[in-house]
Amino acid sequence: MSRKYLVMLFVMILSACEKTPDTNEVILKYYGDAYEDIGYSVAKVENGYVIAGQLTEIKRDVSNYITGSAKRFGVIKTSSDGNMIGERIILGDSITAIASKVLALTDGSIICTGYVNSTKTQQDILVVKLDNKGKILLQKIFSSDGNQYGTDIIKTQEGFLILGTTDKKREPSTDFTGNAAGKKDILLVRINENLESVGLPVATGFIGNDEGKVLRNDINGGYIVVGTTDRSDKPKSEQAGNNIFLLRVNADFSATQFRILGGVKDESAADIEVLSDGYFVAGTIGNDGDEQSGYVWSISSNINAGPVSEHAIDIEPSLTAKSSFSLKAICRYKINSYLMAGQYGTGSSARMLVFSTDADGNFVEGKIKVEGGTGSQVAYDIISDGDDIIAVGKNSYENNSMISLLKFRF
Repeated sequence: MSRKYLVMLFVMILSACEKTPDTNEVILKYYGDAYEDIGYSVAKVENGYVIAGQLTEIKRDVSNYITGSAKRFGVIKTSSDGNMIGERIILGDSITAIASKVLALTDGSIICTGYVNSTKTQQDILVVKLDNKGKILLQKIFSSDGNQYGTDIIKTQEGFLILGTTDKKREPSTDFTGNAAGKKDILLVRINENLESVGLPVATGFIGNDEGKVLRNDINGGYIVVGTTDRSDKPKSEQAGNNIFLLRVNADFSATQFRILGGVKDESAADIEVLSDGYFVAGTIGNDGDEQSGYVWSISSNINAGPVSEHAIDIEPSLTAKSSFSLKAICRYKINSYLMAGQYGTGSSARMLVFSTDADGNFVEGKIKVEGGTGSQVAYDIISDGDDIIAVGKNSYENNSMISLLKFRF
């Protein structure tokens, strides 16, 4: 037999013995170095994913001892199986900078927002645009008299709209209007394709601390924000602690309607989905470290009307003693379903949590994943790529944490 046919036979034998990839395989990847590395946001890009968050830049001497570190605005690109293709650390001097949200654009580029500490006491919004190779195309810092940071960003006709938070004093400051310096307000910043400001930033909110979590395009052509406030429209005996709020914004970027959800336990916002006839809001009730659980509200297009429905989520229907869990993000999943992600348990035994619900927010039995190794884990963001489910967060052990990516199928 000729050498050519021997080679062909050998290749055929190898092909026959090759293991078919298991599409239901759980992929759990970690990225980072020493100290704190955290993944806050994930987006689907061609042939993989992009993670934005915090990467701690480590300096070592010739003996490999750590001589210094700094928190950086970090972006990681991975293949579809989670293997790291590359990373980009932005602002390479001693300034602290952290990314909170990444958005994939139709031309293959990505845009991220977060914040940078321009000085030890001054925090400003940072926006960075990168191409599909990780090259920085544009970056812009937005400064003000107070401290501000970006939490979300969406595409608009004129460019982009940033959802941020500011603690700048807002006049006139009375018992019913404005806000005192140092108290948090919702901030909306319009920018064009070149990341230049369009008009003046709009600060709004109640008296006290209000922090926007998620920004979405609204039903009416405007925008809607969900977040957490320390304000209550009811006596503390009925509505104590923080509450979730909804803020509607017109197409001209003027705030129009506020709505405070409450009356349960201490609440914190996780996410919102805009429906054809209203909104689906998810959050956590209960204080951090205590007994917590996920909670959902269905709201009509008239956000000032009472909820169409609301209820706690039971992810352990067969158990009498329920475990504590919190929600950080949700996303659409297949047809008429949601994925919810966060943290299961507390302390060093906490794990990444992902589960599925129906369109009303009811837990789908058997559709749950609790994942993690040594230390404490949490998922901060989640997306669905067809049947694939991708969550990102962090894995913490003692004084260190690494960015974590979990990919699997139910």
